[in-house]
Amino acid sequence: MKKIIAYGLSFVLCMLACGCSGASGSTKDEFSLYYVNEAENKLVSEAYQPKNTDTAACVQEFLDKQIEEIPNRKKYFHILPDSVHIIGVELAEDGVLTLNLNSDYNTIERPREILARAGLVRTFGQIPGVEFVKINVENEPFTDGQGEEIGLMTPENFVENSGKEINTYQDITMTLYFANEEGTKLEPEERKVYYSSNVPLERVVVEQLIKGPKESGHYATLPSDTNILSATTADGICYVNFDEKVGQDTVSTKEDTAIYSVVDSLVQVCQVQNVQFSINGESNVSLRKSVKLDQLFSWDSSYLNIQ
Repeated sequence: MKKIIAYGLSFVLCMLACGCSGASGSTKDEFSLYYVNEAENKLVSEAYQPKNTDTAACVQEFLDKQIEEIPNRKKYFHILPDSVHIIGVELAEDGVLTLNLNSDYNTIERPREILARAGLVRTFGQIPGVEFVKINVENEPFTDGQGEEIGLMTPENFVENSGKEINTYQDITMTLYFANEEGTKLEPEERKVYYSSNVPLERVVVEQLIKGPKESGHYATLPSDTNILSATTADGICYVNFDEKVGQDTVSTKEDTAIYSVVDSLVQVCQVQNVQFSINGESNVSLRKSVKLDQLFSWDSSYLNIQ
């Protein structure tokens, strides 16, 4: 059986035992209202104390806040653009809150959508009794740019490993290098990428390489399940630490071509001078027993397939 809150002309508020604020037994004292800044590239928050004391009514109160006028905050915007509306809400007994949005949600540009998603999850995920937030669009699960279902989310999904909240996004058009069909040369591929300002650009570049090419005739240079343990730059040297999966023989690209797909991409995008690789923190190893990693790698145009 599910507890349901219908959001529209009429409301059905189903009371759960969990307290939201004010009453004895309340499990949370600090709440926030979230907005988008004037440039629409950052979330801002204000402290807020809900008037209601039970979970379902608290959810309804935060729903109402999504549409009421923002007092004295002309430079703030609501989490959702004007054309996007929450058309239904379902709160299950297992604590999953499903927000059903109209089809215009699918038209929001990627960086703005991420802010909207983060704002919704932080808003409703802070309510005691709400364990997860799920977003549907016209009753269908919301999917990312690759068609993958986003699924259940918590506020922690929008916090980096450093503990910093993901509030600001930026975009960059980068040139990445993927392999040709023979795996012996590199082909350039331009890609516009949106990423959190909390994430080092070096990591973003390597993550995009792991995701693989999008253009026909380009081939992956790194195994798709490779994990990046770290990617940082100091004194012009970018240090990239992979896990052992990078050495899997699951791509047909030659080992040195794979190395220089990363090196040339990092030098091109991040303006680093050299790249130092390691696997599980060890640089005194070889990639697939062929290329020794205990050296600095620099830009090498000889791998580029120049016509």
